[in-house]
Amino acid sequence: MNKLAKFASCIVVITLSGSVFAQSDIQNSALETVIAGTDAQFAPALSGALDQGRESTFPAPSRPDTGTRKMILLWDITDQCISQYDVVSAYPALYDIIPNEENFRVIKVFRFTDGKGDERRIEVYYTGGDWMQYGLVYFGINAGQNKNQANAYFIGDLSTPDREEGSVAPKIDPFDTQQLADFIVADFLEPDGSVKAAFGIIATAPASVK
Repeated sequence: MNKLAKFASCIVVITLSGSVFAQSDIQNSALETVIAGTDAQFAPALSGALDQGRESTFPAPSRPDTGTRKMILLWDITDQCISQYDVVSAYPALYDIIPNEENFRVIKVFRFTDGKGDERRIEVYYTGGDWMQYGLVYFGINAGQNKNQANAYFIGDLSTPDREEGSVAPKIDPFDTQQLADFIVADFLEPDGSVKAAFGIIATAPASVK
């Protein structure tokens, strides 16, 4: 395979800025990061992280060549969605109807262009109780026939398998931006930008942005 063909078969993941949250070690309590977001002491640290944001590029995830020639460009737009140190969701009604613990927030926002040229948005939603070391993750995304409608999907690989106590670490750390981006482009989305059939919709609501 020549260099041009190799490049064309890659899935490229790009971030426009630094992560809103510092990437956490999965051995520590990821839920502490969420809880800390409600503390006034967290504000200066978050502000500093945004000030230090810079453009960088993630390498494409390692996957066998399937002959696909389409590319998904995944952009991290989390810093553009911040208001008073919180990420503002485009799908607030969606998260009102999924199972929530006492702590919850959108921790990351991406956008991408699907195979039809329409811009889509995917939000990473994290929830857990004070007693839980690790939490549960859902994706909210308007990647269907109607881009003004958002669907929620439970993401088991990013969630603790221990729903009661939250004592078991997830397979993939949702606070590790590289691992998160790799999972989205390789395991969650089809090459045309639609959601893979293995993931079932658990809730649907209007989207406030396209």
